[in-house]
Amino acid sequence: MFEPVQSQQTYRRIAVEPLTGALGAEIRGADLARPLDDETKEEIFAAFRDYLVIYFPDQPLSHAAHLAFARHFGPVITLPQIFPVPECPDLQMIKREADAKGRVVGETWHTDSTFLERPPYCVVMRAIDVPPSGGDTAFSNLYLAYDALSPKMKELLSGLRAVHSAAHLFGSKQDPNLNRSFKFPEIKADGDREITHPVVCTHPVSGRKFVYVNNVFVHRFDGMTEEESAPLLQFLFAHCSKVDFTCRIRWHKDQLLIWDNRATYHRAIADYDGCARHMVRATVEGPRPS
Repeated sequence: MFEPVQSQQTYRRIAVEPLTGALGAEIRGADLARPLDDETKEEIFAAFRDYLVIYFPDQPLSHAAHLAFARHFGPVITLPQIFPVPECPDLQMIKREADAKGRVVGETWHTDSTFLERPPYCVVMRAIDVPPSGGDTAFSNLYLAYDALSPKMKELLSGLRAVHSAAHLFGSKQDPNLNRSFKFPEIKADGDREITHPVVCTHPVSGRKFVYVNNVFVHRFDGMTEEESAPLLQFLFAHCSKVDFTCRIRWHKDQLLIWDNRATYHRAIADYDGCARHMVRATVEGPRPS
């Protein structure tokens, strides 16, 4: 069991409606198309710190306004595997046409691009075109996943580092069934390049500990073989995605959402065959996990 999220923040400029006891909140009262005053920004930052996933309905933003808002959270970067928005290449698009076949991008629980030395701190995503139903995104709170572990397991994990790479995404182990809404760098070595991050990290803003492994990019523990690592990794992947730790976001046109890409998992729900889904995202760089 865990205590539901209870923000200690007093909100005067925005209205915050928690979504579940685990994480997530709807934010109203801010027009993101206009410059934000300092108090409004600080309240948005506080809600993001406490709820990890926050979303703003009814925000018909231009690409420039979307990008300007994202930059309040840090420097915007682009990821090598995602197509840019042609008229605004600092933004990238997640787009699936109605006649697309094959797997949906992001349908496995994961944290974005942990194969980077400085993986994204957060992602600011806007809905351009969504199915009439379906196409939700689920999120899981990795603070809660860590808190729910036994003291002995926490002790064991505290000394481990995990090996991350993009080998299955655009390296030598690339899945041939991946939908072509991803782009793939030509140099396989870029995907196979490995980096290690701690299995337990401390969040740079909240100071809370969270589990930092995911099924897409983590292959083994540093100093161990994949076979030796597999039992504990499979336990952690399943543990971190327990329904008790999750929320599920239903998208609407012009909705803008920010998720903390350190202390959460997320996954796309692949239940909208025959419908188009078009999202635009800004990716904000963070410090190296520690």
